[in-house]
Amino acid sequence: MKYLKFLPVLLLALLVFLGCGSSQRSFTPERWTATEPDQRGKLVESLLEQYDRLQGMTRQEVEDLLGPDQEGEQSAENGMTGEEIPVLVYPAGGRSFSSASEYLYVYLDGETVTGARLESE
Repeated sequence: MKYLKFLPVLLLALLVFLGCGSSQRSFTPERWTATEPDQRGKLVESLLEQYDRLQGMTRQEVEDLLGPDQEGEQSAENGMTGEEIPVLVYPAGGRSFSSASEYLYVYLDGETVTGARLESE
């Protein structure tokens, strides 16, 4: 009977603990900037969900949100046509189950984002 009095306190503590952990994975531009590039993997999923995979944003809007990408002009091969398409590339490792380097690829059509995804190399 004594233990039942502590059950609500334990449940509240568990909810607070779980809530704190999930807030660390929620993307904000400030959290992105403050996190080491090799530890950003946890933020990427939240970023892509919050911003609808960045689709429809302009290159400038993405750079305002995430900062400049890696130096140099990057491109990726379009699997359907084989043509090279421009991409913005951001280091975004840090997921515990991945031992490979991971990067956030933001695909562009001109200055407009057509999609984004996390890829391992």
